[in-house]
Amino acid sequence: MNVPKQRDTLSHLVIGRAMEVHRDLGPGINEEFYHRSLSEKLSAAGVDHEFKPRTPLLYRGHVADVFEPDLVIPGRLIPELKTLRGPFGPSHFTQLLVYLKFWRIPVGLLIDFAKESLVAKRIAAPAEPEARFPECEIPPFVSDKGLANLLLKYLEDILADHGLGYRETTYRGLLCACIKADEMDFLPDPGTIIPKVGTAKLRCIQIGSRAVVLISALGHGLLPADRAILQTYLRWLNLPWGIAVHYGKEAVDVRFVKAPGSGKFIPTDSEPPPIGFSH
Repeated sequence: MNVPKQRDTLSHLVIGRAMEVHRDLGPGINEEFYHRSLSEKLSAAGVDHEFKPRTPLLYRGHVADVFEPDLVIPGRLIPELKTLRGPFGPSHFTQLLVYLKFWRIPVGLLIDFAKESLVAKRIAAPAEPEARFPECEIPPFVSDKGLANLLLKYLEDILADHGLGYRETTYRGLLCACIKADEMDFLPDPGTIIPKVGTAKLRCIQIGSRAVVLISALGHGLLPADRAILQTYLRWLNLPWGIAVHYGKEAVDVRFVKAPGSGKFIPTDSEPPPIGFSH
């Protein structure tokens, strides 16, 4: 993405004010103090901005996710402020990129106030790939083909309406919003009692007593571990089949998964081949 020069000027201005805050306060105090101090300096410099705008992502009349960046300069820049013991990690970059996508802003800043000198990194929003939903054929072991087709339609609509680039929790929220809108019985993060161990929360969406959907995001495709995890969920929830879907960086992958027989996992080499593929 080509960024106009004035946006670079704005980034430099914000970093300069952040350096002033760092000199004034020193490193390593409460993060919210840096938030407020930088906000005050930006206001004094005549930079209109929003302070911690808590904004929901609405889909089909329901809240799918809620985003709250530290500062938003509408249409121009999102500075995200940290006090970190170590360097910026993948989760910090993902968080900022999600904010840039949601607010449709081309540039963001990660700023760390916890070091002896201010650390700032400028991030440009990547161009979003034009991904198509994979062609899917429902395998014979899926007993409820009506539900399977409906879930595939939901997942395809989510891609068409929101594209790629959100985190896993956002796509799960979007699917929950679809299910709520149609007033279907479902349970996010269902719990199950594992004997002699305790109650486990399962990272999936249970559709009544019919099926399970497991969603992942921001990688390069479904992994064998994703299929094994979904089989674990099916086994403990005593459900016959499920769908694993991955909203990746460039494409979407989909696979139907059958519950393991007799409480045992189906070996990988005996699983049916993937019926979804990425374009």
